[in-house]
Amino acid sequence: MFSLVAPALVFLVALPFQTGQLAREENQFWQITLRLQVRSDFRGGSAAQTVGEYLLEADWSGFLEEDGPDFIIYHLGAEVVRWELRLDPDKNRGQPVPSPQLKLDYVEGKREDLNFYYSFWPEVLSCPGISPGSQVGLVLPAIPWSRSAEKIPGFSRKVISGDRNLRLSRNRLTRNEVRQEFCWEEETSCQDPGSRLASQRSRVKVVVELKKSG
Repeated sequence: MFSLVAPALVFLVALPFQTGQLAREENQFWQITLRLQVRSDFRGGSAAQTVGEYLLEADWSGFLEEDGPDFIIYHLGAEVVRWELRLDPDKNRGQPVPSPQLKLDYVEGKREDLNFYYSFWPEVLSCPGISPGSQVGLVLPAIPWSRSAEKIPGFSRKVISGDRNLRLSRNRLTRNEVRQEFCWEEETSCQDPGSRLASQRSRVKVVVELKKSG
């Protein structure tokens, strides 16, 4: 009498456990695109004369895999869409300055939100200065942890308007597609050994796009 009922009870108890275990093993994937635009003017020398400006547009693409609260990053590609360094035509131009490369470093998952950390390589570009043979260091945007550029003597960064932290509410991941735009303006200055002090005013725009995959 009881031998027929017992196996059924075991099956009913085991089923919820197996289903929950399967759900935990199936991590979710998102295709991610990071688009960044920067327009920055910079000055150098004791008289803080204008040296020029640069325009930078760069894309980074890849996939995110849910890994507990955080995410595994799979890199697909990075592209510099636009790189223009405009110097005062009366000043010494020197050698061309190679374009920097954009990289998504880390996606931090918290209970309520996600934080995206990115950087450029190199973090500081050497650019022709006012006098022949002189150089100024241009600091590229990067957020938000301390980077090697911030260890340069005399380095400072100040956000004038907006918020440079790339933060998304975690509950937005329930959607199939997410798009968020971030804009801010910042002032930076630094002085490399053997370089003159350079100050910058940069306007930055970042677009983060996520698309659920699978």
